[in-house]
Amino acid sequence: MEQGSIFELLESRVRQALKKIAEQKKTIETLIGEKQELERIIEQKEREIAELRRQLAAVPKDQLGLLEEFQAREMKLKARLQELVEKIDKVRLLE
Repeated sequence: MEQGSIFELLESRVRQALKKIAEQKKTIETLIGEKQELERIIEQKEREIAELRRQLAAVPKDQLGLLEEFQAREMKLKARLQELVEKIDKVRLLE
């Protein structure tokens, strides 16, 4: 091979390598930006969770019992409604 063509080949390969490096640098910078945004969102959600925990801790214990009772009734009503819907569907199928 001629010395000039060897240099041209090396120059071409160096350009390709620099192009790939630039592309990867751009990708890395994009990923870093996305990571920072996700970390910011996580911190915000953690603050929200901490606030909810403080609010829950401030709820009197007797109200927590009422809340649990209400949730249990709600679950029973949902189950009963589901049973009624199933019975209505069966009646419709029989018609």
